[in-house]
Amino acid sequence: MTHIDPTTDDYAVLRDILDLADPRRHPPSVDVVGEILRHLEALLRSDGVAFHAMDVRDFSLQHAQESFMGELYVAGPEELGPPDVEADGCQVLLDHWWTSTCSLIERTAAPVATSIREHYSERRWAQHPVRRDYLPYDDEIILGYPDGPGRSLRLLMGREGGPVFSNRELTICRLLLPWLRGVLAAVVVPTPPPDGCLTERQVEILRLVELGMSNAEIGAALTISPTTVRTHLEHAFERLGVTTRMAAVAAAFGGVPAREVAPA
Repeated sequence: MTHIDPTTDDYAVLRDILDLADPRRHPPSVDVVGEILRHLEALLRSDGVAFHAMDVRDFSLQHAQESFMGELYVAGPEELGPPDVEADGCQVLLDHWWTSTCSLIERTAAPVATSIREHYSERRWAQHPVRRDYLPYDDEIILGYPDGPGRSLRLLMGREGGPVFSNRELTICRLLLPWLRGVLAAVVVPTPPPDGCLTERQVEILRLVELGMSNAEIGAALTISPTTVRTHLEHAFERLGVTTRMAAVAAAFGGVPAREVAPA
């Protein structure tokens, strides 16, 4: 395993990423995720970092952000949804999706931190149709999480030219893997619950419950009292027909909290 010396810049950037991913210090937001992407680009020395929330049932995107040369971009609604295969030229990627590293998250139903060149030799990857006809990268790291049926949250870090990703970069990603899911999930606009029955505030609070935050932590993040948080949750329970926090998260988003906590 690569050792990250606490006196190096690597350690400082890694510390900053973990700080940004802590919901108790930085309530999750698009801006916070953007800063994480920018830090990752520098730390991994990649040619950009993209964050995609994807549904492979139609290969649509529910959210997309990118850091490229330190500049941050967020996709607008017109850029989301299923791909335009003819315009995007991505048919070759879709043709090979289920046999490539792209689908490891779906095929394993588990968090993934790996690179293309962990699975393909230089020659085999150079000859692969996806490399020849679609993806310009000599190597790409995929760090991601399953996020419900057919859905995933994925960070994509590529290198076009230069050395392939080493144990250093892969070890950093594996160290970060347990800590990034919550902040990524929190900025994805949730699929509306049945009949659109929850208010925006109830959805916002349940997203923080999904991160494993207590009522007191949620209140501090949203600048409201824990009693108000509890009232919103009680109303959400009633509308969803559930009686527990875990059941409410499952009913609203198809997931469970990152950690179960007492409500206080």
